[in-house]
Amino acid sequence: MEGASGDDWISGAQSMRGYLRGAEIAGIMGETLRGLGFPSRAQTNADSDVLHIPLLLWAGLGELSRIGELVLNPFVGPRFKSVVLTTDMPLEVDRPIDFGLQYFCDHCHKCDRECPCDAIPHGDKVMFNGYEMWKPDVERCTRYRLTNMRGSACGRCMKTCPLNKVVDMDGGLLPRLASWLGVNAMFLKPALVPVATWLDDKLGNGRRNLVKKWWFDHEIVDGVTVAAKGANEREIDPAKRVDAARQKIAYYHADMMPPPDRHAPDPVDRKAALAAAALVETPAEARRRLATGGAAPAHYAPVPPAGGEGGEGGGPAVNPYGKDG
Repeated sequence: MEGASGDDWISGAQSMRGYLRGAEIAGIMGETLRGLGFPSRAQTNADSDVLHIPLLLWAGLGELSRIGELVLNPFVGPRFKSVVLTTDMPLEVDRPIDFGLQYFCDHCHKCDRECPCDAIPHGDKVMFNGYEMWKPDVERCTRYRLTNMRGSACGRCMKTCPLNKVVDMDGGLLPRLASWLGVNAMFLKPALVPVATWLDDKLGNGRRNLVKKWWFDHEIVDGVTVAAKGANEREIDPAKRVDAARQKIAYYHADMMPPPDRHAPDPVDRKAALAAAALVETPAEARRRLATGGAAPAHYAPVPPAGGEGGEGGGPAVNPYGKDG
């Protein structure tokens, strides 16, 4: 990814390569544990019965970032793909961590500044379906990823994030020092974060390193591999300014989601989702509501299962990978 723009032809393949590697490892681990007598199941990007993000947070593998529905790890940043292995094997329980990411993301706007479709929020965190987070415009992001004609999907936010550094003993001294200070010197955050984000731009981090471009930009047309008509060749734009007041984010609250037992494509109402921004609580408003015993907003209530014909039989989803997954 050093040679990539983040939304060019290699981005989608590299993302899926990470998920595939995790699925392979989890599958081998699960088979090993089952051989030892412990029920185990790999929960992968392709087939999972659990939500990964809450488990990653509880396991202490990172914090939620401004990018939105993404857990950012303190040592590899957003360049982080998850896989889960569920088992009843007795294990030591980890805890969530706090390495100061909320302060960092609150004062760094590089990912939302560089987002090619303006899907990452410029403003503060909100309460979305009961969770405090920076809520991205997931429809706008998805639409761009699926219609990107000069690349496969998009990982521009990952590419440009200042914390997108692999920190290890073989790495550069500056990233290692900055990482150590960021994780251990929490009291220095107010002084370090502005310097870190400014220096990240000055060093040109997030730009393409063409020396490390190791692939050809090809696409498949009618079953034939041909040279692509073009590829996104974006560089960073430090001069660009974000304006939270002018940005419009669509919020698809729980009461706007399709029934959980409907597996066919479901149309979305973007105008209604834009209007739903007026219903969003701030974290402070949610705390005041809870302190006074107020009920949860109506839009927190999920759409119930349709059942019967509307729910395609009303039964659980069929696992396409067979009984053993």
